[in-house]
Amino acid sequence: MTQNVRVALVGLDSSHADHYVRLLNVERRFPGVRVTVLADGSPGRVADLAAASTAAGARVRSGRPDDVTSVDAVIVAHRAGRLHRTAALPFVRAGLPVLVDKPFTASVADAEELVAAARASGAVLFSCSALRFMPGVARLRAEAAGLGEVTDLTVTGPADPGSAHDGLFFLGIHLVETARALLGGDAGLAWGEPAVGRDEDGVTATVRATADGRDVVVRLRFVDPALHPAQPFHTVVTTTGGSVEGELEVGPDYLEPVLAHFLAQVTGTAASEAADGLVGPVALLAAITAGLEGPAHLVPGEPAAPTVRG
Repeated sequence: MTQNVRVALVGLDSSHADHYVRLLNVERRFPGVRVTVLADGSPGRVADLAAASTAAGARVRSGRPDDVTSVDAVIVAHRAGRLHRTAALPFVRAGLPVLVDKPFTASVADAEELVAAARASGAVLFSCSALRFMPGVARLRAEAAGLGEVTDLTVTGPADPGSAHDGLFFLGIHLVETARALLGGDAGLAWGEPAVGRDEDGVTATVRATADGRDVVVRLRFVDPALHPAQPFHTVVTTTGGSVEGELEVGPDYLEPVLAHFLAQVTGTAASEAADGLVGPVALLAAITAGLEGPAHLVPGEPAAPTVRG
């Protein structure tokens, strides 16, 4: 990539901010693309990130979280998704490309407002879990395709419904996006109403997904990371001809493919993804969270028909 792109990094409390500065300013994985503005972070975080960048010869400055005039693209990276609408909206309305770190938002209303703003302004609006691009996901999908049609899918990983960072939204998005990727993405994908239950180790949501006209029973197993701190992301894909399974290894550069995908849309080397697909995962997590507030009614294999698109 040779096109110069000035990036504002808004929201600095997550470790992902360190990764973005490392990949763009320190190691310069994307020539011409630099974080030039740091915004919406504590003075200490601004100083630390600026020092790391300056030591690598890339100067940055502190800026306002709504400065839309001095950058070409924006990364919104707060840990809490409930902060993302307010942070991203001025940039989206101004037509700037915006990458929203996971989770996209922590409410359906926020997700829909951002998507509507992107539709109105024509801005590139992108968000995803890094697990979507993990080699293990592509491998499992290819192996499953060689066996037959997918009938059941189980994704297990760490997520705490009591997390201060929006409960299941914070890490649960990884499980939803992994399932989404294994089902083939957004085209023709719809989620049903989840059946939700708790046990001593975590939460299980069972939901019927329709993908390419096929119904698939999806089980999302959110394991309490306080009880199981080494819990990996694990997937089992059952098809008409057998099953495949495996752990999804997350390496140190897990955000690099997310950046690559976003920047390809920014520079026009790849078509922009339809922002409408950002609402579905948020809606599913919202439904699972709502299910936790009522009586447990987990009925494996008997979830409701799909009602949520994407």
